[in-house]
Amino acid sequence: MKKIRNCPFGYQMQNGVYIVVPEEKVLIQNLFMGYLNGASLNQLSDIAEQTGLKFRENATSWNKNMVSRILDNKRYWDEEKYPPILTQDIAMRVASLKKSKASPKSKIPFIRKRMTCPYCGDILQRNSKKSPRVYWDCKGCQNRFGPISDNELQQAVTEKLLAVCRNSQVVELDQQPTNSLSIQAARLTNEINQMLTQREVDTDRLLSLILECAAEKYKTCSIKESDHLTIKIKALFQEHSNDEKLDRELFEQTVKQVILQPDGSIRFHLLNGKTV
Repeated sequence: MKKIRNCPFGYQMQNGVYIVVPEEKVLIQNLFMGYLNGASLNQLSDIAEQTGLKFRENATSWNKNMVSRILDNKRYWDEEKYPPILTQDIAMRVASLKKSKASPKSKIPFIRKRMTCPYCGDILQRNSKKSPRVYWDCKGCQNRFGPISDNELQQAVTEKLLAVCRNSQVVELDQQPTNSLSIQAARLTNEINQMLTQREVDTDRLLSLILECAAEKYKTCSIKESDHLTIKIKALFQEHSNDEKLDRELFEQTVKQVILQPDGSIRFHLLNGKTV
């Protein structure tokens, strides 16, 4: 009888009832026991491949995702309409082992995507293979930072952000020397002054020089985009000067990079280019 493949692996439908497929039952039991004995999902997929059985009719080969789905399937031990293939004890031991091996997900993705290497400026990659210890790896210069837990990192970011809120002056850019007139602007200014001392003035020529001089002076005194950003983010920090916890929206509106230092401390590179 041809097996109906919309049934879970290990079962087939016969006269309206699910029954166990013996050879698939053996494989399922071997996969569970193999996992408990230390085999990886890839190794178990190789074992399944050697049996010649198919996970589903249109599957050409086994992979670790298929094995993982089998190990997670509660039907094998905890479903009334499916005959049990495993004991609950084995299933629960496998579930516990899988959970312990799973890499914990970061609870701070909005911080994670801004984590930056202090040496080369590359984005740092979160490494939780040695959980609960979390490291941050730089693929650019091959440096590793940490360990620092997500909670410790979030606390450091919170403290830094609140400190900037209470002292928003630190976001101001270093003062640049006042731009002096360009040589061209100085020449035009002198020429204008000389014309004004003459008894007869060519007004058309004078107007042309004044406009040209004004354009030259504007080039040296125009406000940069970073100045506008500084005014904006300084105002945002001032609005949150009484905050006592991390405001995610404020963080995303003001912080471009979180620079993790070798000693575990952090610095912010703000959107206006200032590092604090």
